[in-house]
Amino acid sequence: MRLAEGARVSLVAARPAEFALALLTETGSKAHVNKLQQIANGAGPAAKAGQKVRKQAARAPARSTELLNETDIYEQLGMPYIPPELREDEGEVEAALEGKLPLDLVTLEDIRGMVHCHTTYSDGKHSIEEMARAAEAMGMKYVTITDHSPTAFYAGGVTLDGLKRQWAEIDEVQEKVKVKILRGTESDIVADGRLDYPDAILEQFDVIVASIHSRYKMDSAKMTKRIVTAMRQPVFKIWGHALGRLIQRRPPFDCDVEQILDVIAESRAAIEINGDPWRLDMEPRWVREARKRKIKFVISVDAHSTGALNNLKYGVAMARRGWLRKAEVLNTLGPKAFANAVRPV
Repeated sequence: MRLAEGARVSLVAARPAEFALALLTETGSKAHVNKLQQIANGAGPAAKAGQKVRKQAARAPARSTELLNETDIYEQLGMPYIPPELREDEGEVEAALEGKLPLDLVTLEDIRGMVHCHTTYSDGKHSIEEMARAAEAMGMKYVTITDHSPTAFYAGGVTLDGLKRQWAEIDEVQEKVKVKILRGTESDIVADGRLDYPDAILEQFDVIVASIHSRYKMDSAKMTKRIVTAMRQPVFKIWGHALGRLIQRRPPFDCDVEQILDVIAESRAAIEINGDPWRLDMEPRWVREARKRKIKFVISVDAHSTGALNNLKYGVAMARRGWLRKAEVLNTLGPKAFANAVRPV
């Protein structure tokens, strides 16, 4: 059926004894479910590993074969429970059968700081104090204030004079709240790959998010060079909403992502997983590629209001789809460790 808003939905009714199986088959990707079916039927390359594990399990004390939940289903197939976010047939079944499935995927409870927050100094709806108090109320230990830089004039990018006022206000607000406020910027990556504040200013921030907000239609070679140049800047920076997509509005821009990841792996940089529901950038397939290169991440909210701090759960979900573990996410660190990890110089 199709809802009034246009979304397609399906409704499945199941008896209590069949609910767990119905939940798994109706919500997992078709490729994942098909892989499980192959193992259950003893077919496909993964089936041999599944048979070996099940033979080992058969020697264990007998237990009920009633399928009360999804964990029971996976155990019958000779593997541990696979979290829903991983069920995309991207190697998760093989990893489970080999005992290599990550057991410490990042969780919402692991996040200790809100990263990438805008205020009324640029295009945010709320003040520094309001954003800080909202983050504190959610149990966060730190919040980064990362308003737009001058090139983003359409978003009220903060001028050098504006920075002085903002930093003074941060100092004032810090005396009123317990949450640590880090002064940052979302600095535009301009066409030639530079960040649009002078180096002497960049070095004074606590954290830099480096993002593209214009000239999305550059050809792949030019866009790749632009981003590579930015990532090689000597200051530590976080590549913000990496590929610039807006879901159902604007596709990702064209660039050589693997080349950029190679450069980030050898540079002073991390990658943002953006929790804004319109962005959800970067995609899980690229997160997995970045993990192979041992690149670090932050899970951000890209919040332009206090309510948008709730974007965090979407960022965590995207991170889990990319197999991200707690230790790979910088804002699972405490305030001092995080500040040291992202300090520009």
